[in-house]
Amino acid sequence: MKVAVIGGGPSGLVTLKFLLEAHKYFDIPPIDARLFESEEKIGGTFVWRIYEDAELVSSKYLTAFSDFRFSPTAPDFVTPEQYVQYLNDYASHFGLWNNIECSTRVEHVRRRGQGHNVCFVRKGGKPEEWQCDAVAICSGLNVTPNKFHMEGMENVPVVLHSSEVKVRGQFGHNSNVVILGAGETAMDIGYLAITAPTRSVSICHRGGFFCAPKVIPIPQIRGEKVVQTRPNKPSDCSVASLFDTAYTHPALQRSPLPWLVYDRWVKGMHMLISGTEEGPDQWVGHMSSERKHVDSIFMCKSDRALPYISDGHRSESWWNRKRTFMINVPKKDTKGRRIDVLTWPEKFDDQGAMVVKDDDGNTKRIVPDVIVLATGYRTSFPFLNAEYPGLGEADVRRIYSSHDVTVGFIGFVRPSLGAIPPLAELQAQLWILRLLEHEFKGAIPTIVDSNALEQYELDWKLQPRAGYDLSKTKGGVDHESYAYQLALDIGAAPRVSYVIGRGLKVCFTWAMGSNFNTKFRLVGPWKWKGAAEIMEGELFDVVKRSGGLVYLFSYTIAPLVLFGTLSIMLYLITAVFGLLTSAKSIVVKPFGTGKVRGKLGED
Repeated sequence: MKVAVIGGGPSGLVTLKFLLEAHKYFDIPPIDARLFESEEKIGGTFVWRIYEDAELVSSKYLTAFSDFRFSPTAPDFVTPEQYVQYLNDYASHFGLWNNIECSTRVEHVRRRGQGHNVCFVRKGGKPEEWQCDAVAICSGLNVTPNKFHMEGMENVPVVLHSSEVKVRGQFGHNSNVVILGAGETAMDIGYLAITAPTRSVSICHRGGFFCAPKVIPIPQIRGEKVVQTRPNKPSDCSVASLFDTAYTHPALQRSPLPWLVYDRWVKGMHMLISGTEEGPDQWVGHMSSERKHVDSIFMCKSDRALPYISDGHRSESWWNRKRTFMINVPKKDTKGRRIDVLTWPEKFDDQGAMVVKDDDGNTKRIVPDVIVLATGYRTSFPFLNAEYPGLGEADVRRIYSSHDVTVGFIGFVRPSLGAIPPLAELQAQLWILRLLEHEFKGAIPTIVDSNALEQYELDWKLQPRAGYDLSKTKGGVDHESYAYQLALDIGAAPRVSYVIGRGLKVCFTWAMGSNFNTKFRLVGPWKWKGAAEIMEGELFDVVKRSGGLVYLFSYTIAPLVLFGTLSIMLYLITAVFGLLTSAKSIVVKPFGTGKVRGKLGED
């Protein structure tokens, strides 16, 4: 069997790895897999679209692949350069280099019989072709910059897309910098600009933003300084999966109740420790109340610009002053520098000026010297023609079309709070499993591991609200629910009896930690003997951090008690109903009718 992998970022590498190792897990011949990467290095966007002082917004614990971890000495949040080195080490560790072809651009992929024909060109070479049985498309979300032109923008001296920003020096001196966009990249660039010798920095948004810091904030109590020997617990490691996704009754998990409760708790905690529902400590750039719900938005996990955004906007009300005295997140000294948050401009005049409004409705005229388009990227597949399904047709978990398993899209979902690489690993495992079932009929076991839960459906998509549907337009998912859904589909979510049998540390990490991919290598078709060791060591060490009493109660203890109680009650009700149904069937079956017979003459 031959498989082409297009793209040498994290998604492509992990897909290649599982293809090359599939024969170790299943009774099949080794797969002939080739990875085509157009650039001269692997790493994708982490090599070519980075900037000064950048670091990942997802922690090393969640971002790392299940069976290859970061060094214990690596910081909780690595830089892009460190992550690219990790990917190179991953390729070396699993012997992937002989199957990777860099500086090789895929010109087009066309159907040929039941398979595919890949046309590619090496640097300085001529077009070549390779016939294969399946294609994994891993070309990435952040490749083609989403540039646009607005009336009068040509009158602004410097217009850059965020992908072109590399260092602070590009902003110039004593300049007015305007950033169009309010996502994580916009926040990072806003921080670079405000810490450069600029005159002013403004961030323009269309519908607001919602910051969720990547490290759990520890509030000061009565102004006492918080003393920490190490950074606090990463936010993406803080969700207790027990009764959040794991072992939650399906009816409860698919109901609006969990999201309603989390929404209230998140906003309530932010209000308690910072005085605003957004944030914490986000006083401007608010979303509308109709849209502002944690089940429907992408949370902005870059918060380095937030002190400069909120400075001068914090409430001076009696209530907020009292609350601040009792409990508040630490406030950073911005040395008088501020970032203005403004509405989206409609046009620029012949002098390059724009007229916009701030959060208070005040009209401002700004003449920018530099505009940065932090407007993201467009997803495109120029090498595919109309014969092939697009992302919109990938109706099986947004990975492949139910009509054609031989074409997989790996790494094209966006988690609200989480990371793409670990989700891509689970996607690759599921797609390859289904592909092998298709290609090697009868050779792949279809019986689920006896230690794994049977498959059932979860609610894993972000919800549409106020005219926004990020699931449909951006592939938005809830990381925890989507990861667990894929694990259930694969047959890799272990039963509680199995987890308990693996010891206290494994059990604690499973129950109280987020859905780290290593959890789903304990059982199932991709079972790996090293999973328990990682859960007992590295992952146990981070999960056992409390994150602070306020956060521990709000995000862990309270949801665990509430949803655990409800789930147990629902399971009991289901069990009783099942017993009653079974008893009724025993009574009625001997009579050969669908009813229990009553008195003589009655139906």
